[in-house]
Amino acid sequence: MIAFFYSILIVTLILGFYFTRRAYRSPKELELIPTVPIFKFAWIVLFNKGQHEIQRVISDSDTKKIGLVKIFLFSRWSVLITNLECAKVFFSENDDVLPKAQLPDNHPIKRFFGKGLPYANGKDRIRQQKMTIPAFNRYLNPEMIGECTNELITLLNKWNEFPLDIFTLMKRITVQTLGKLAFSYDMKALDSLEEEPYFLKIFEKITDLIQNPLYMILKFSYKLPLKANLELSQLIGEFDQFIYEIIEQRKLDIAKEKKSEDHTDLLANLIENIGDEYTIKNLRDELTTIFSAGHNTTAFALSSVFYNLAKYPVIQKKAREEAIQVLGDSSKIPNSENIKNLKYIKAIIKESLRLYPAAVMLPFRKVLKPLRFNQDIIIPKGTSLTLNIWQVHKNSNLWSDEFVPERFINQDEHENWIPFSSGHRICIGQNFSIMEQIVITTMILLKFKVSLPPDSQKFDKMPLTSSFYTLFPKDLRIIFSELKMSVKI
Repeated sequence: MIAFFYSILIVTLILGFYFTRRAYRSPKELELIPTVPIFKFAWIVLFNKGQHEIQRVISDSDTKKIGLVKIFLFSRWSVLITNLECAKVFFSENDDVLPKAQLPDNHPIKRFFGKGLPYANGKDRIRQQKMTIPAFNRYLNPEMIGECTNELITLLNKWNEFPLDIFTLMKRITVQTLGKLAFSYDMKALDSLEEEPYFLKIFEKITDLIQNPLYMILKFSYKLPLKANLELSQLIGEFDQFIYEIIEQRKLDIAKEKKSEDHTDLLANLIENIGDEYTIKNLRDELTTIFSAGHNTTAFALSSVFYNLAKYPVIQKKAREEAIQVLGDSSKIPNSENIKNLKYIKAIIKESLRLYPAAVMLPFRKVLKPLRFNQDIIIPKGTSLTLNIWQVHKNSNLWSDEFVPERFINQDEHENWIPFSSGHRICIGQNFSIMEQIVITTMILLKFKVSLPPDSQKFDKMPLTSSFYTLFPKDLRIIFSELKMSVKI
C-alpha cells in the first residue's frame, strides 16, 4: 500500500514538473509574444472567479499592447489576438491558411456538434453555407417571434415585481422561438417557470459538461472514465434521440402537406433541399449548431440588454418612448418596417453586444503556413490561433468604457464591432439574432419596467462566470414590473 502511494506521488510530481516546464518554456518562434500566466489563469477558471478576471489577466499580460498574447492551453501553446489590426490579418486569410482546428471524433465538443457549419472547412463549409444561409434567411419572421413574446408576457404577468433569473428566462423565450421557427415544434418552454422542459434540461446539462475546465487544461481528461464523461455520453444519446424523432416526424408531416410554400420552418426547407451526399446525421449536426447558436448566445445577448436597461433608467425611458412612437398600441407585434424604425433600441442591442459579446472567443484555427503580423512577429506553422472579441471590443484606443448606445445611431458599420465574427466566417444567424432581440425588447418595454433587485444594484459590471468561449451571467436577477397603464395611440 505504501509503495503504491509513493508510486502515485512520484508520477504526480513528474507530471507536475513536465507541465510546469511546458507552461513556462514556449517555442523560440513565439518568444516575442507576451505570455499569459497559466497557473493564475487556471486558478481563475477552475474556481470560477469570473470573466472580468480572466480578461484582466489577458489584458495585463500584453504590457506593450502588440495585440497578441500566448497561453499554454489544451496541452499546447496557443496565440490569442487582442486588437483590431491583428484581427484584420486573421479575417483576411481563408481556410487554406487558417482552417478551423479539428478535434478528435471522441472529443465531447465534436461528439455533440458533429460536422456542423462552424466546424467545417473549405468545400464542406461552402457547400453547407449555400444550403443553410438561404434556408435561415427565409424564416426571418417577426410575427412568430412576437407570438412567442406574448407567451412570455403572459408568464411575466404571473411573476410581477418578483426577481427572476434573467438568463433562465431568456433561454426559455429563445428556445420557444427556435422550436417553432426551426422545427415547427412547441417546446412548451413558456408554460410555467416551475417546470423545465425536457429538451431544454438535456441541452443545459450537455452544454455545462462540455465546458468542463478540465478539458481545457488537461487535454486527455475527456478520455478518462469519469462520472461527468459517462453522464455526457448518456445525455448526448438522449439528445440525439429527441432530434431524430423531430426530423422523422417532420418528414412525415411534409409528405402529407400539399405545397412546400405552406412550410413555415427551417427544418422543412432543409429536408426538401438536402443533396444525396447529405445524410440525416449531417442534418442533425446542422440543427444542433443552429439550436445552440440561436439559443444560448441570443439568450445571453438579451440578458445583457435587460441588465443594461435596468442599470440605466434614463436609457430605458428613452427606448420605451421610441417603442411607443413606432408602435403606439402595446399589443402590436413589430413588423419588418417597424423594426427598421426602432433605431435606438437596435443601438442599445449593439452596444450591449460590444460590452458583452456572447461569443467571447472564436474557435481555434490551425496555422498551415507562417503568418506575418508585423515586422518582428511571424506565427509559425502548426500554431493554434484564435481571436478574443472581448479584448477588441474593450480597446481603450477605439472605445470608451461607458455604455453609450448613441455611438451606433445611424451608423451600422463599425469594423471594430465584431460580436458575430467577420469575413467569410461571419455568423449566418446575425440578422435573425438582431431581429429577435429588437422584437422581444420592444414588446417587453411596452408592458414592463425593468429594474435590478436591491442586492444587485451594487454591481459595477455585469456578473459573469469563467466560461472560456461564451459568456454566461452569474446569479443575475431582474425585476419586471407591469406598467400601470397600457400604451395607447
